[in-house]
Amino acid sequence: MQCGDTFLMPAPGGPVTPHLWIVVTQPDAQTNLCAIVSVTTLRNSKDQTIILRVGDHPFIRHDSAIFYGDAMIVDARRLDAEIAAGLALGRETCSQATLKLVQDGVLASPFTRMKVVRFCRDQWSR
Repeated sequence: MQCGDTFLMPAPGGPVTPHLWIVVTQPDAQTNLCAIVSVTTLRNSKDQTIILRVGDHPFIRHDSAIFYGDAMIVDARRLDAEIAAGLALGRETCSQATLKLVQDGVLASPFTRMKVVRFCRDQWSR
């Protein structure tokens, strides 16, 4: 996994319907940790900080929101293993413009947990 990569997997503890997830930081060279955010249908989202529309990513078929409340710090090796095992499905990489928009939302959303904000700020300042 690299910054800007995307994949489909269900939200933890949520329904089995897979959501698109976006890797928003490069995996840390020491720990392999990276931050990921989920994309959800706009009508179901409490968080409307960033709205993606058709054309922003090949998987987006209708207005969708980034739900920063689901943002997580995960081991990129685990994501790679889940894709290899068929538990997650790799999708197309985000464009630089879409990635920047999604990254800006990490800091702007009131739903992003402080742990994730601090991790992202630290990774982006390197």
